[in-house]
Amino acid sequence: MLVLQGFPCSWGRCTFCPFGLEQSVNISEVIEKNRGVIREALKLLDSCRPTRVSVFNGSSFYELPVDTLAALRPLTEGRVVDIEVRPEYVTLDTLKWTIEVLGAKMLVVRVGFEVWDEKLRNEYLRKGIPQSEVQRVAQVAREAKLRGLPVKMLVYVLFGIEGVPEEEVIRSVREYNKLFDGVIAVRYHRYHPRHPRETRVSKKLAEFLETNTVLVDWGEEPEWEIAGKKPGISD
Repeated sequence: MLVLQGFPCSWGRCTFCPFGLEQSVNISEVIEKNRGVIREALKLLDSCRPTRVSVFNGSSFYELPVDTLAALRPLTEGRVVDIEVRPEYVTLDTLKWTIEVLGAKMLVVRVGFEVWDEKLRNEYLRKGIPQSEVQRVAQVAREAKLRGLPVKMLVYVLFGIEGVPEEEVIRSVREYNKLFDGVIAVRYHRYHPRHPRETRVSKKLAEFLETNTVLVDWGEEPEWEIAGKKPGISD
């Protein structure tokens, strides 16, 4: 997994997102930091020989500097590559371009829709993604398969966050599984006092997620330490 520094998210209004804490508007800083991360990753290639590489930068993959994108191919060529994007970037042309630039064997595109209910998604979480956009991205995914593009589309669903009931999490997983190649459930963690509170996760929901998603991310890995802050804060 490559955790790169990115520019501030072009949307930047989500009520729960902590990634702005580690982004920068300093182009030189971002480029140099990412060059260093990629150099270190290249040193590990011979010893670990990964078949899959995940490239994360706290916003959309397409908001990384061109310098960073151009430097990724030695790490990604011939491998399964995971990227995170906002839905407005998902088109057949961008998918084809990304596969070509990275030399990816398979491109796994992760989109953060977070919840199925449009009101919760846009009025509470402030994702700025209408239901029509969900359907458009699903259509792009279908067309990509018809054209034989090596693309899988996964959706993030958020759980354990104040204001999103567990029944809505379950509904979200079921609905997104109908449209896409799978769901990654992400346990919400609070990094800022202005963000919504964390909520307890029931055993029933945990068991449902383990059975009905491709991955449950409980936020316990080192990459969830953001700008030196560990997940979870109290009031």
